[in-house]
Formats: sequence, C-alpha cells, structure tokens
Amino acid sequence: MNNTFAFNRFKNLLLKDGKMYIHNFGTNLIVFCCLNAIFWVFNLLFGSSSVQGFRFGMLCTWTALAMMMVPEKAYGKANLSREGVAFAMLPASSLEKFISMFIYCAIVTPVVVFFGGYLVDTLLSLFPFGGFEKPIHLYTINEVVHMMDNSEGVVQSSNMELSFGDVFPVGVIRTSLYVGIIQWAAIFMLGNMVFKKHKTGKTFASYLGISYVLSTIFGLTFLRSNRLEQWMETLEDFPKGEMIRIAHNGMIWGMIIGIIITAVLLYFTYRKIKTQKY
Repeated sequence: MNNTFAFNRFKNLLLKDGKMYIHNFGTNLIVFCCLNAIFWVFNLLFGSSSVQGFRFGMLCTWTALAMMMVPEKAYGKANLSREGVAFAMLPASSLEKFISMFIYCAIVTPVVVFFGGYLVDTLLSLFPFGGFEKPIHLYTINEVVHMMDNSEGVVQSSNMELSFGDVFPVGVIRTSLYVGIIQWAAIFMLGNMVFKKHKTGKTFASYLGISYVLSTIFGLTFLRSNRLEQWMETLEDFPKGEMIRIAHNGMIWGMIIGIIITAVLLYFTYRKIKTQKY
C-alpha cells in the first residue's frame, strides 16, 4: 500500500491531520499572525511609525519562521521509535502521508500565516493611532518589475543599458518564487524526518553549513577577482540581444537547479516516511 492513492482514504487522513495540525500548531499560527502587532504597540508607546516595506518584510520573516517550525510541531513524532508507531499505523499509504504532510507544511502554513498576518496588520492600520498609516500594498511581480525598471535597478556597461525586466523575465521570477517557498518547506520536512531531537535547530544549522560551503566553493571557483574582471570585460563587447539571452539562460538554469534540489528534498522525505523503522 506504500505507493497507492485512494481519494476517500486520503480525505480521511487529511481531516485527521488537520485536527492534529490545529491541536499542535494552532496556537503558533495565531501568534505568528499577530506578531506585527508588536510594532503597532511599540509605535503607540513611543509615538513612532512603521513603514509599509518594513511591515511587509516582517510578514515574510514570520512566514518563513512558521514554515521552519511546523514540521517538528505537527509531525515531530513521525520518526521516533515509540511515539512514531501511531503515525506508522495510520490507515493510509506512505504516499498519502507524504502528500498530507506537504499540504500542511508547504501550502497551508505559509498561506495562513502570511494572509492572516496581513489581515491583522490591515485591521491595525485602520486605527488613527499606532503608526500603521496605510495598509500594506501587496505588489504583484509585474508591479515590482515595473518599479525596478523605473529605478536605478538596471545593468549598465559602456555600450548598452539593460532594464530589470530584460534581465529577469516575469514568468521566471514568479516560478522561482514558488519554487523557493516549496524548497524552504522541503528542507525542514526532510530535517524533521532525519533528526530525532532539536529538529528545527539542527536542520537550520545544517542548511547554514551547507550554504556556507557551497558559496565558498562557488566564490573560489567562479568569482576570483581577476577572472571576474575578465568576464566583465568580455561581456561589455557583447550586443544587447546576446546579453539578454545569457541573462535569460542563467535565470532558467538557476530555476531548473532549484526545481531539481526541491524535488530531491521531497523525494528523500517521502522515502524516509516509506522506509522508517520503528
């Protein structure tokens, strides 16, 4: 039954996981949604104000933190020797368990925390006091690209000027954003199934360590000062069309690599659920 999928069985599992999710993480959801109220209270006490950009950035931060915590809070017992037996004995296949876990960790949590936090922030902005003068404007990706095109966010060389929209296509930015969100969830889903204790902390430490090693290798290999200067001098002689093609290919390959990494993380999470010994 490990690889099978039955809709009715999955529906029952989803409802059961939903009750468990609310029981184990519901309070945390409320707290994360209300965290921007801290700045509202601070502004009220000290007569200051918080700009929209800062509040939006903090909403994203709370969402990322919630996604880090939810696998351990909601599914922390899934790989434990004794407590995990209940998870193993659920009347559902490994595939169904994985999909349910993915839905709550990678979809439900970011949507509820971000838009719940946005709703709380908007309600607080209606008060004539507290320093939230306007509701946060949720810019679309098209709006962001347009603003960057009208700002100094362009690539310039001696013989050409590339706008932000030339270098970063809207479709690729949108896809990369979605992949990045899922990848962030996948990292902590896998860490939750690998580590036995302090799952979130160990996963985050592992993420920082691997990122540092990879960035160091990349920097030593590709970004040496003399090599970088040579590349820049070569690129300046390229026509605009060729520069755009190189930028597009770089973005697409980056997106493909991100998709592959995310798929690998999710695959090993599923495999760990399927092969977990108790």
